[in-house]
Amino acid sequence: MNKTTKIFILITLGMGALVLIANKMFGSSTKKNPFIGRNIVVGDSHGVMIGSKLKNAKADPLLSKSGWRVSDVIKALSLYPVSPDVANVFISVGTNGQYTKSDKVENLVSLLEEKFPNALLYAFKGSYGWSGRYGNPNAASDQIPYYQRMEDLGVEILKNGLGYFSTDAGAHSTTSTQAKAIISEINSINN
Repeated sequence: MNKTTKIFILITLGMGALVLIANKMFGSSTKKNPFIGRNIVVGDSHGVMIGSKLKNAKADPLLSKSGWRVSDVIKALSLYPVSPDVANVFISVGTNGQYTKSDKVENLVSLLEEKFPNALLYAFKGSYGWSGRYGNPNAASDQIPYYQRMEDLGVEILKNGLGYFSTDAGAHSTTSTQAKAIISEINSINN
């Protein structure tokens, strides 16, 4: 190989590396499903409320209810038919179980993959702080490993989440800055 060829190869590799770095820094990291189908929200009351404001997705009434924990979603999914027509599933869980390590997140993800074989799975972080003396004082820090478990299983965690609210009404409002950001992010995925 002559010197000109070596220089060309090095320049080409360098340019490729720069493109990859630029995409990582400035490009959208959110996956989009090339399969076009229904988009659904599953989980708790946050899913129901946010699902009511989405353009191209809705909370599935058989898979989303106020007060639901992961175990409730798993139970409902076990009776749900396989639905290859679903492209994206948005998951809203964690709040009612206060991000406990005992939530069977692995079973939930496995069942979602089984029931929605063509779907990409996304989750948004729930809320904490508003449940008073019954609240988990470590909820903010417990969220991190909770959603990491989901991410380790291939679920994409949305950039926007709910976070701390001092009241139930604030946590469930679809007009909060946090809820609007989640709605906007989901709508951008479902274009």
